[in-house]
Amino acid sequence: AHKDSSHHFTVMTHQSFRDDALHMGAQHAGIGVAEMGKRLDAMAPAERKEWMRATLEKEGINYDFLTVDESQFTLNRAGKENSGLANVVDALSANTPNYLAASGDPVKNDASEIYDLMAKMDPSRYNDRSAFMRRYGADTLASKDALKREMARYVYASKIDPDVTAHRRADTIELSAPQKEAMAGLDAAMSRARMARMQGKVDVDAVKTITPGSFDGVPPEQHEALAKDLQQNIGVMKATAEARIINEHPQGAKLDDLVTKAAERKGKPGVVFAHSLKTVQLAKERLEAAGHRVVVITGSDSAKDKERKRLMFNPDGGKEPQADILLASDAGATGMNIQRGQWLVNMDTPMTAMTHGQRNGRIFRTGQKNDVELIDQVGNHASERRARDRLQRKYGLRDMMTSTMDGLDDTGVAHYVNMRHGAGQAAKALS
Repeated sequence: AHKDSSHHFTVMTHQSFRDDALHMGAQHAGIGVAEMGKRLDAMAPAERKEWMRATLEKEGINYDFLTVDESQFTLNRAGKENSGLANVVDALSANTPNYLAASGDPVKNDASEIYDLMAKMDPSRYNDRSAFMRRYGADTLASKDALKREMARYVYASKIDPDVTAHRRADTIELSAPQKEAMAGLDAAMSRARMARMQGKVDVDAVKTITPGSFDGVPPEQHEALAKDLQQNIGVMKATAEARIINEHPQGAKLDDLVTKAAERKGKPGVVFAHSLKTVQLAKERLEAAGHRVVVITGSDSAKDKERKRLMFNPDGGKEPQADILLASDAGATGMNIQRGQWLVNMDTPMTAMTHGQRNGRIFRTGQKNDVELIDQVGNHASERRARDRLQRKYGLRDMMTSTMDGLDDTGVAHYVNMRHGAGQAAKALS
């Protein structure tokens, strides 16, 4: 398909072209595919460009246009290693005179991803990430007008919202008594683990309280050594432990609140998202016990199973639905049309605005006929408030990237230039 010059376009998944390119390169080099991937990762961008050019030339492949949908998955950022997908796609785009990156969420985390997007568009202009970040990274939102002007020649932003209203709100949920007790136990365990570390000792029970899953499948005689190793970085695990208590506790207040919300909306189809598979399972059990018809979609489902389950909730052709609540992990956050839903609950705060926006976009999308409710559950705890603050910062970046750039030049010097130009045009018309 790649070689056939009679094809005007070749349509492929991200992963299939990545695998094809690595396979061809590995054959030419006489090495394995895994080794080819490592070599590519070690190359500088100019070397990857030349590698791709030589690989395609040897195979008789000549693409002069590339478009990448869901292009956010090819972005690199500061502090994160390049993915094999990004290495291959960037090398191909560097060899095609025409390149279009398409995405509903161009940036997920920070300004370094904007730099990477720009570097893909114009690598000769954008070849110094440090300089870019000094200019825009320290306070990206404060300098958004300048950054949008920088982006304007490369980025076209537009969106189509459905002709319905989205009622958005965040509900603060008080932790249950068992959750508060678990939090107190976690704080005590953190103190004991830190004290043991300062004394050159190890508190195995404290570490097990903080991160019980780390000991699953580990023989008892190895627990002390594992606890000693984990104890060195105990602070890093605190946020995960707090999230576990807030979102995965079997007597969690969010579960009670979800059941109440579902009961209040009985007769209206709803969608529920949770990151943790344990939370998904607990929510399923509670909702079914309350008499709701629930279908669950997680990452363990095949594409065929996901579609079958989607149709149980959102059937085609006037068929009767078999479920009134679709409960999903983040595996259901993208690419799913479930406009039958009229209310949606996020049981946790995602790491990125992209995931949060994609979740809400499952029902607030073109084709929706009803107003919708988009509800976030926020546990009344400092860690959840920090997560919300992080999400809001990332939403500021997302909104800047996805809002229209019309009117960028209607202020400042450009405003007077436009006025002068308009006056000149009017004078010509009168003469």
